Amino acid sequence: MAQPAVLVFSKTRSWRHNEGIAGADRFFSEFTTNNKLGLFTTVNAAVFNAEQLARFDLVVFNNMTGDSLSPEQESAFQNWIEDGGALIALHGSGDNSHSDWSWYDTQVIGPQFIGHPADPQFQNARVVNLAAAHPIMQGIPADWIHNDEWYSFDTAKLTGAVPLLGLDEDSYNPQNLVYGDREDLRMGGGPQGHPIAWARCIGKGRSFYSAIGHKHTSYDDPIYRRVLTNAVAWVRADDAQRDGCSK
Repeated sequence: MAQPAVLVFSKTRSWRHNEGIAGADRFFSEFTTNNKLGLFTTVNAAVFNAEQLARFDLVVFNNMTGDSLSPEQESAFQNWIEDGGALIALHGSGDNSHSDWSWYDTQVIGPQFIGHPADPQFQNARVVNLAAAHPIMQGIPADWIHNDEWYSFDTAKLTGAVPLLGLDEDSYNPQNLVYGDREDLRMGGGPQGHPIAWARCIGKGRSFYSAIGHKHTSYDDPIYRRVLTNAVAWVRADDAQRDGCSK
């Protein structure tokens, strides 16, 4: 396997986002080929041990859901990222199915997923650039229209993280009248009050989470592809100033 290398992990023990997984797999296959990086895609959590993780400088949680790692594997990953590893976590990797892994649930993701619209499930919405000066947001417009399944969270407070993208709740219908006990999914406070992507530093490592990515077509959007490309560069960057980390 060529070095440096990327591990794309898509094991699911809760909802499996087949379309999003396929779209992200394709994106990272193209990205690593174009940039002459190694690539390993798997649903086998056995790769999460110190010896194997040492072969990668980027791990992608591609819609990983549920209790997908054992306690030993969780510990190996935590040590790896705190020692300088890089993580990109996509869509379902930030849902509410990870409570068994408290460190990841609270320290990597942070806010708790509370639901998404169901009728219609997929809607056009205005995505807003919340941090134009951040390296991940370089070349990203002030706003654009995107179609996806839009997550809401229990809080907009991102302790230790930098909010990068937010949703304009006036541009779509943030309600779920189909199932569950929460119909109103509005977070309020404008786009800043409804973050859907953020970056954080974790020990010597870095992470980027984006709630975009339920549909495979998300990974064809040239703006979102630029966001992901910038995110890969930022989480893999090795600099002493930690440019772009929360103060």
